Parts: sequence; structure tokens; C-alpha cells
Amino acid sequence: MFRSPFFLNLPSEIMINILSRLPVQTILSCKCVCKQLLNLLSTPEFAASHLPFSTPGLVILQSGTKGNLCQIFEIEDGIELQHNNLHSSPVMKFDPNLSMGLPEVNLLLVGSVNGLLCLRECRNKLYDALYVCNPITHEYIAFPRIEACIVEYPDTSEYGFGVSKITGQYKVVRNVHRHSNPQAGPCSSIQNHECLVYTLGTRSWRHVQPGPPFGHYDLSRSLFLNGNLHGSVQDYCGSGDKLIYCFDLESESFQPFPPFPTPPVPPVVGTLGILDDCLCFVDIRSEDDEITAIWVMNEYGVEKSWTEILVIAEVEDFPCTYYDSVELIKAFKNGDILLSWNNYNLFYFNSKTKTCRDLDITIQKEQSWIEAIPHCLSFFSLKNFHGENVISFLGTSRLRSI
Repeated sequence: MFRSPFFLNLPSEIMINILSRLPVQTILSCKCVCKQLLNLLSTPEFAASHLPFSTPGLVILQSGTKGNLCQIFEIEDGIELQHNNLHSSPVMKFDPNLSMGLPEVNLLLVGSVNGLLCLRECRNKLYDALYVCNPITHEYIAFPRIEACIVEYPDTSEYGFGVSKITGQYKVVRNVHRHSNPQAGPCSSIQNHECLVYTLGTRSWRHVQPGPPFGHYDLSRSLFLNGNLHGSVQDYCGSGDKLIYCFDLESESFQPFPPFPTPPVPPVVGTLGILDDCLCFVDIRSEDDEITAIWVMNEYGVEKSWTEILVIAEVEDFPCTYYDSVELIKAFKNGDILLSWNNYNLFYFNSKTKTCRDLDITIQKEQSWIEAIPHCLSFFSLKNFHGENVISFLGTSRLRSI
């Protein structure tokens, strides 16, 4: 069909409309048909047309002693996941270190927006190194490195990736609070704090007004929603309560935001997440009860809209004790939920049977650090960020499209 003169002579907008509805693997094959299709499928117009049809999925990054391996999945929402082998059908597997020519360092996920994936090097004492890549187009950008400030005590840092609502600029935000002697007291121990913003296409980091001092973050990354980045902090210099911070990517400023819900049984720890385009809070109520509850902010920014939607009692093999980290990864229309436990396991909660099942998505047969975040496949080229040094993946034969 795609070689026929009739199809190739169609107006480009009609061809784009047809091709954007095809599966990703078919689109990749179409690029090999002829130069005309290759050029058409490489345009920003096609990438924008395809994005709404892209099937939501996951990116799973596994870091271990043997390096980093990344899997990308497409997941149909109507499928009963517990009857499918998630490990057997990834859309793509690749080693980001080999593909991007990076040294043998562990990587962490910062965020995923419109098919673009932001990564950072983990625990490099000399500098901060961050990257944005698109695995589908085999492109990446290395940000200018941020030289580390040598301090006696470790920094508390947070990273976020998102796109502004009005200008549509893609931005990476880095918050760092440096501590001196912690024994001097929580607030007085903060030596200095700074907030840096990188707008893709500018090739530079900029200082902006930092938010109030914080004690710690539950995640090393912020959550992107409604044009803002969100995270949970402990107010060391005030009440000591756990708060939600909100960073507006358009104005590049911290904005007031309602607090966490006040459940009947106060949570000891918990994590912030996103559920059906709403902020949610996963709390573990006490060391003895081993109960995990999920709250949802049904109206963005409205404190009274916090609603408890689910309580997961003690589950065999997944005892959610008060010191554990349980993150909500994805919710399905039938009420089932995909969660992460201590960054070592992914488990699937069946809302009908009230049971959990471990998902065997391990690539390397060793205990390793696992991160998972929602991700969609996109043909958006990083070359659209004029002025950036866009680099093609090395050894693309190591990429495995399945």
C-alpha cells in the first residue's frame, strides 16, 4: 500500500493522519520504504499528530553491578495484566550507557514527558550529569555538567522534568540544599540552598529563587502534573510537618500548595504519586497495622477534595512496614494498580481478589535497583531544540525492538 503511487500522491496532511494511527513498529518499518516516507515521518507535524494515538506504557530502568538496562512497554488499559507476561513483550530494550557512550555509572530516572526521557548519573561526587533522550529516534542531549560543591555532609537534592503550559518549553529543574553540621539543628544546619533551571534549546543552567529550606525528599525526582512539578518535603525550619511543594514551570517559581490529607490514623511515612491525572498520596499508617492507603486529590489544588479510595491490608510477601517505600506507578480502568516496593520489586494489586502478585520484569538475574515511571512512545526529534548538540545513539544494533 505505502509504495503505491496513489498513496504517495496524497496530500501530506492526509498521509500524516493515516500513518499516525499505525503501531510504532509499523511506522518504523515505513521509514525504510522510501525517502519520501522517511522525510514525512521525521517531521514535527507527524510527531505531533502521532502523540495522541501513542499507547500509554512504562519505562523500567534496572541498575545493578552489571550496568543499566532499560525496557519500554506499551500496555493496553483494558487487558488483565495478571494473565500476561509483561517481561516477554517489551517494545524495546537497550543499555543507555552503551547507547549514549556513558561511563560505567548507575543512572536514575528524572522524568518522562511526551516520549522524552530524562536521566541523571547517580552519586557522582565530582559533578552532576543529566541527559534527555528519545529511544525511538535514537537521539540524546547531554546537559552542561554542574560542578559539585565539596562539602563535609551530603547534599539533599531533587530533580524534575516537565513542559510549561503556555510557551511549551521543556525544562529540567534541580534543587539542592547543602548541610553543614546536622548536630547544630535541622534548620541551622542548612548551609545554603539553590534552584537551577535548564530550558532545552538554551544550552545553559540558570539560577532562580529557591524555595524554603527542606529536610528530605521521599523521591529523588519531582512529579510533573498540570504544568507544575510536585514533591514532598519536611518543613525543617517551621512546623516540621510534611508538605507538598509546587514549582510552576512557566513562572519558574515556587507556589503555595495545599497540604497532605489528614486521615483518621496519621501516616508515619508515605509517597506522592499521580493517579488518572490527579495527585495521590500513598501512606503506610503504622508499623503494627501494615496497612497502605491511597488518597486522591480529585480537584487539583483543592485541599478538601482529598479522598481515600483504597486500603490495602497486609499482603503476603509484601509487608508494607512503616519504613518501606511504596510508590504508585499506574492505575487501570478496572481498579487494578501497579506499584513499586522499595525499588526492588514491582507488584500488581488485583482490586477484585484483593491480592498482589510480583511482576518478573528482571533482565539481569541479580538483585538490583528498579525504577518505573509512565512513558509513551514518541517520534519527537530532539533536533527541534535548535542550538542543542543532539547526538545519535552509538551501537544502535544493541537496541532490540521486539
